[in-house]
Amino acid sequence: MDIILKELVAIIKEETEKINKKIYGTTFLEILKEKILNRQDQILLQNLQLQNSNMYLEENINVDKKNLFFKLSFYQSPKSILKSKLDTNFLLIVFKELVKIDILNHNTQMYINISLKPFMGISLSKGTVCNLKFPKNSLIMQLESDDVDLDIEKNQDETI
Repeated sequence: MDIILKELVAIIKEETEKINKKIYGTTFLEILKEKILNRQDQILLQNLQLQNSNMYLEENINVDKKNLFFKLSFYQSPKSILKSKLDTNFLLIVFKELVKIDILNHNTQMYINISLKPFMGISLSKGTVCNLKFPKNSLIMQLESDDVDLDIEKNQDETI
């Protein structure tokens, strides 16, 4: 599982450097999701050897003033996270099994049900309330983004 972690971290760093520095938030995570999924052939899941227990691998990634918290999780037994309010912008990519997500619609106070198949993902904004249901033997990548407000305007006048 360490090999997959290193592969994913390398892909995330490489692709983050290619994304325009002015893009942040869920837009940034959505672009990054597409770039990761487009490179799924480089993620060697067939060599994956999993143990008979839950595993969590975490790493902080700092690229171009973007702070990302990366977590790769394997759930040997089913796990549910109920009524979780996200503190940061959040990207979830599924590599194994079918994951169910219920997202609270604040207008109707009803949940919207979403199922993610392997090599699908979703980006959720800060403040979203959701239920996450991970089935037995699921392999999940989670990426949280701490957005830093960047001053992207030129501060110096360049007239001659």
